[in-house]
Amino acid sequence: MQKETPPRQSGAWDIVFKLLAAAGILTALFGIGIEFLPGAHPGLNPPQILLIIASLLLSLAAFRLRRADARRRAWGTMRKHWLPGLIIAAATLIALEFVLGAVDGSPLYFPPDPPQELVAPRPWQVCDQAGCHYDHDAIVTACEEEEPSARFCIVNRQGFHDTQDFAASDDLDGRTRILTLGDSFTYGLSADIGSSYVETIESNLPQSIVWNTGISGAGTHHALAAFQVYAPVLQPHLTILGFFVNDFGDNLLPIDTQLWLVKKEDERIYMRRRYDDSGNAISLDELKAFYYRAHGLEPPANEIERLLGRTRLGSLLLRMIDIAQGESPDAGRDREVAVTRRYLRDLREAAAAQDTTLLVLLIPHPYDVAALTSSTASPQYVLGSFERLLRHRPPMAGERYRNGMQLMEELGIPYLNPIHTLDSQLDYAPKPDLHWNSAGHQKIGAMLSDCIEAFQVRQDLSDCEQVTMPEPR
Repeated sequence: MQKETPPRQSGAWDIVFKLLAAAGILTALFGIGIEFLPGAHPGLNPPQILLIIASLLLSLAAFRLRRADARRRAWGTMRKHWLPGLIIAAATLIALEFVLGAVDGSPLYFPPDPPQELVAPRPWQVCDQAGCHYDHDAIVTACEEEEPSARFCIVNRQGFHDTQDFAASDDLDGRTRILTLGDSFTYGLSADIGSSYVETIESNLPQSIVWNTGISGAGTHHALAAFQVYAPVLQPHLTILGFFVNDFGDNLLPIDTQLWLVKKEDERIYMRRRYDDSGNAISLDELKAFYYRAHGLEPPANEIERLLGRTRLGSLLLRMIDIAQGESPDAGRDREVAVTRRYLRDLREAAAAQDTTLLVLLIPHPYDVAALTSSTASPQYVLGSFERLLRHRPPMAGERYRNGMQLMEELGIPYLNPIHTLDSQLDYAPKPDLHWNSAGHQKIGAMLSDCIEAFQVRQDLSDCEQVTMPEPR
């Protein structure tokens, strides 16, 4: 009886599928090994688990299909049942997309597109060598027409929210001089008139002189610019920088930006629009490119890449490509930290040259505070209050707050960390606001007033229990 000849195998295809099987195993091992990369978060996240499972399935399928008879049977099955297979594959991809969207906290590769409809510019803000601030004459005119809120109408001739002009005078001598820098928190947004933390310091320490250069939307580079212009005039004994977690992102934006009020789908959001040297608004296409780069990303190369980056599975694929090309999965975040580190270092050196003591007030996001009091905070407040505000950026406030502390420790800058004294509901304005209310401002103002009184004794912050005094590295 003639022996049956086994199916002949194709040497080339055998090698191809063996390589695919090996690649699947290596990719699965890589998915596991991401855990051990510097800066990786502990614990497997859903994209990693999906990558490991898909790689192992690919390896098993490739190992099976290395035999010619298995390939023939698979091809025959596919030809007979291609339509159901296509439907099952599509349904599987859709289901995976929904599952990842429900359980994966990582951001999409590309943020949502900037709004298409620009409603109205805010005509009261200008930017120059002192950073961005308000146009005094425009504010006065607007207030006569009763357009802005009461706080907007408090502006000095330099365009900052202060009742006194920033000018040298005999009144500066013999008094403790304090220069405050920062964004909308330092400006006093969401607090009653007279209740912001800067105004609380002025009330508690009437013999001191406090200049407030806080401006909504400002980053650390604005603070540095304002310091370089007004510190030589005031010659402050103490300089206080209010540092909020969104400063990391703001520092990626050019200093010559304006705030525009934008409306989309009955929502009001703030967004920056850049101007050219002639004062003309940059076109929307360039605005999109600027918008992406502000998130630490290059704009998508084409429409297919943009659509992929707006899905969970596509974002996973694009991040895998970045990793294969040697790019860090947190490149945008790393860029934010690097740029902010440079501005903080420059401010520290400028303060040393001006012979003023620099103190950073770390301002926690409500998410930071709620994370410490999750047993008492309302889940709806913690998870839903700032959904709209964080839509363009994932809720990374906890990590950013830690990054802020790490930078102060690294640069040896004294800082005040009030996170344990704040309540995510009682000390913050109602959602979707993320600023302190009057109670939160006054609480922080009282803490700073105590530190300033201790500072006045020895011109040193070490006697203030709330201040951390790191050693420069």
